[in-house]
Amino acid sequence: MNKTVIALGMFDGVHIGHQVLLRRAAEIAHADGDEAVVFTYSNHPKKLFTGSFRYVGTMAQREALMKDCGCDRVDTVPFDAAFASMSPEAFVEWLCARCKQRISAIVVGYDYRFGSRAAGNPALLEQLCAPRGIAVTVVGEVDFEGLPCASTRVREAIQNGEMQKALLMLNRPFVLCGTVVHAKALARQYGVPTANLDAGEQILPKDGVYATILVCDGKEFDAVTNVGTNPTVQGKYRTVETHAIDADLDLYGKRIGVAFFDRLRDEQVFENADALFAQIRRDAAAAKKVLQDHQKSVYNLERLC
Repeated sequence: MNKTVIALGMFDGVHIGHQVLLRRAAEIAHADGDEAVVFTYSNHPKKLFTGSFRYVGTMAQREALMKDCGCDRVDTVPFDAAFASMSPEAFVEWLCARCKQRISAIVVGYDYRFGSRAAGNPALLEQLCAPRGIAVTVVGEVDFEGLPCASTRVREAIQNGEMQKALLMLNRPFVLCGTVVHAKALARQYGVPTANLDAGEQILPKDGVYATILVCDGKEFDAVTNVGTNPTVQGKYRTVETHAIDADLDLYGKRIGVAFFDRLRDEQVFENADALFAQIRRDAAAAKKVLQDHQKSVYNLERLC
């Protein structure tokens, strides 16, 4: 019976550091004909302790990206109070039982923590696994601009509107996914219809206007996206509104993805709606020009939606 190699981590965003770890787990597993399995949580531990958390990617995105790295299967469980109180020793026992004592190796990052109060580290994991005949591989840091690449740095880049920086750390553009919901439909009256995206628990970029790609039904469209409160029309809440350039799409109720490439400008207050939508048309032209300089087709964006 084949054994199992486990990759442990939260892997929010599946950035370049995560990708190295996941590929290493797949290499170890497949060298012996074993199965590479990612064990991860469906919710971030911080959500349990703080009540809310904004993710770089959805669970579906995480799973697709992990499999892109060669892993065969993703095993998820919710991080709840029982996990939060579990000792490092109890966690290893639980993991072995869940995998029916078939684990041959575990792969973790250099900064991996587990067990109550994050008491467990890679060194302790090696101690606990050695008597069980489980090899532990610790993957070192992967640097970006001289510092370890981390999900927190990816979030900071997105929140600062630094979409090219986020792209380099993710090895792909940041993609918001969600369902298109009804809004005021004011933009359609001005000939620039927009799709109002419900991004759920995903983190939002800094308020402003962006050159983006809209993905829906397997097709990609050059787009311009506004993130913010739409102060010109007295908006009250932060929204993500995307206009597909040179395309009139009926997207209400559909699931779409919006891939962010570059930030064009800050959100502004205009004298009236006429001035606002005239600017959106100029933004669309600017976005189209920016997107011409990107090799968009290499990213296979559909799988992230």
